[in-house]
Amino acid sequence: MFDTVETTERRPDLFASLQPRDKLTAGFLGHGVVVSGLNVIGYYDNYEFAAIGLAALIGMSSATVGWYELLSGITEDDDRPGFAHERAIMLYTTSYLAGVMWLSLRFSPLYPAALVPLDNPLCILSILVYLYGLISPVATLAFLREQLTPTEVLRMKGMVVSGLVGAVFILETAALLLHEPDWWGHVTAMYPAQSVLEPSVTVFAAYAVEAGVFIHRLARRGVVTFAQAVPFYAKYVLPLLTLLPMGCLFAYRLDEVSFWDFLFLDW
Repeated sequence: MFDTVETTERRPDLFASLQPRDKLTAGFLGHGVVVSGLNVIGYYDNYEFAAIGLAALIGMSSATVGWYELLSGITEDDDRPGFAHERAIMLYTTSYLAGVMWLSLRFSPLYPAALVPLDNPLCILSILVYLYGLISPVATLAFLREQLTPTEVLRMKGMVVSGLVGAVFILETAALLLHEPDWWGHVTAMYPAQSVLEPSVTVFAAYAVEAGVFIHRLARRGVVTFAQAVPFYAKYVLPLLTLLPMGCLFAYRLDEVSFWDFLFLDW
């Protein structure tokens, strides 16, 4: 891996190193900046179209390209152990992106009623993805640490944090799986802004994972080092694309949403 070796060579140029999926990801993250801005100023007119619908279109397109790259062999293979294996990371992040984009649409007014019967299998698949992302980096650090380079240890610690964040969506997905089909209708009737909050939270998670994968790919190519990339992601990307807009959304719509009780409505 590029930054596991001491080198004084000039690092690759950012723009020259971009590949087709990177450009799609850049567009998705640009949209994320706009959506974060909408939440900061509290503007929610046509939000389901401008924020959720467009994010789903771009995000699902990126996930589709990611799966194609995995199936076609474009995503490089290596012999690294456990979750440090590049294709394992890409399989998780691509599947996670698709999972949270589906969940975002499912909780929005845009979701077609004809797809509701697919809730159970999609919920189960999504929960398995979240569990995989939570357990795999922890297991790799616990049982395969001696086989990891210092850079890979740093990466795995970052993936542990990412997996913990991703595992939060097990709660919403499990509630959707275990409740009756009309549960979400009851939730939005009692908490009118919940159909804004839940899709937004999942979209923010999608922005965060795409930003993380984008930085990861740049580090793999040597544009930046993982030692630079991981702290930058934790200090700047996560707060700006998740914590700040979510905090603003709660502040603006506090009386119309539920943070916890909606999960147990009608249980």
